Amino acid sequence: MFHGGFSGGPGFGWPGFGPGFGPGFGPGFGGPGFGGPGFGFGGPGFGGHGFGKRRKWATLATAALLLDGPANAEQIVQRVTEATDGAFTPPREVAEAAIARLAGRGVVTIDNGVATLTEFGQSMLASRGVTSQTAHSFLARAAQFGDVFKIRRELFELAGLARTITWSGTDEQKEKLAEAKTKVLAALTEAKKSLYGALAQS
Repeated sequence: MFHGGFSGGPGFGWPGFGPGFGPGFGPGFGGPGFGGPGFGFGGPGFGGHGFGKRRKWATLATAALLLDGPANAEQIVQRVTEATDGAFTPPREVAEAAIARLAGRGVVTIDNGVATLTEFGQSMLASRGVTSQTAHSFLARAAQFGDVFKIRRELFELAGLARTITWSGTDEQKEKLAEAKTKVLAALTEAKKSLYGALAQS
């Protein structure tokens, strides 16, 4: 299941949510990059410059999925998993935090861990053109890029390991890194040639 980054580009956004939702869907509902123009809550009291784009995405996605009915954090996770056909499964604690933020802004009420949209929450989503259908459509489109996001996540993790060993690794670890680097770079070069070749044939 995917817990890493979303690396979307222009056009990955829900129309009507305002400009620039930016990174999000990762250690949140993803990692850096999935958002793009058209996916922003914005507005006083909900969004703002300090809200954190990943958290903002997770919070918005949670609110949208509550259009399907009240849910607790575990059910929100299940809805994301089902909507993306298993491509993405956010950590439960992310959904819990998103529900708490929504409650703090009056978007939902919470009863025994179950969140229900308030009239204000429903009106806010409606004013931005968000419906259950658009939410599921967006998540279904995102799922099509599951393999792309997995590649990005693995490369990001690999780069992090290489950085750690470069800075503080033992001589033996650095030897292993040198061996791995040769193999990885050769594999990446071959993969790029293959993909460029495929594009050239289209």
